[in-house]
Amino acid sequence: MKKNYVITLLVLFCFGISSSGQEMLLNGDFENWDDDNSPTSWTKVENTSKEATEKHGGSFSAKHVGGTKDLGQTISGIIAGDSYTITVWYKVAVEADGSDIRIWSYWKDSSNGSISDDATDDLIRGPNNSYFDNNGGAWTKYEVTVIAPTNAVGFYFELRTYSGATVYWDDLSFVKNTTASVDTRNNIIGFKSYPNPVTKNQLTISSNSTTKKEVVIYNLLGKKVLKTSFYGEKATIDVSSIHSGIYMLRVLEDGKQASKKLVVK
Repeated sequence: MKKNYVITLLVLFCFGISSSGQEMLLNGDFENWDDDNSPTSWTKVENTSKEATEKHGGSFSAKHVGGTKDLGQTISGIIAGDSYTITVWYKVAVEADGSDIRIWSYWKDSSNGSISDDATDDLIRGPNNSYFDNNGGAWTKYEVTVIAPTNAVGFYFELRTYSGATVYWDDLSFVKNTTASVDTRNNIIGFKSYPNPVTKNQLTISSNSTTKKEVVIYNLLGKKVLKTSFYGEKATIDVSSIHSGIYMLRVLEDGKQASKKLVVK
């Protein structure tokens, strides 16, 4: 039997640190039920029943039986660029072939359509766009922190149980993190960067100084996706190698720094 484990992936910039936050998922602990098969506030409920014996915390959990059955809830009020932490506690009571349960969620835009986002899709339908480890039938936590992509205004939180499997869900959470705001320090005299959003793969950076400027762009995983430098007051940088999304721009000049959130379309 594997030991109980915690899957934690922090998709956070070093520019901000999470603390406490706002819970946005309703009745994630399954303490409230409209009837024995309908957990309050959950909008898609299939093959689900109230469980009073096998639970992670509180008085109840949700017993979920496959095949390919969903338990879902839509969350509104998402802000693109903000950080959110998803927590799921689960216990597999009956397993079939190892491909038994998973999280199956997606971001939503203002037209209620789904958003494809390379930075987070594998995490909110994961881990790694795959199934939860059955973990020998022990209560197990999956936890991931993600950044809402451009144009996201909602999030569909869904859990899925497949044929032949039985799982207990409990203490689910979707928290908007209270973070230090993205560092927008500007110690460079006359610093400007435009346009923002970048729409034609061209980003112009300027300041009052002609000394060397080092330019670094990070993605939402904190990974450098572009690094370059130039001398002079102004230069235009080709960002065509960067996919559409939200990034962090940092410019260094004579030991001074300017940083800001950058949107590439």
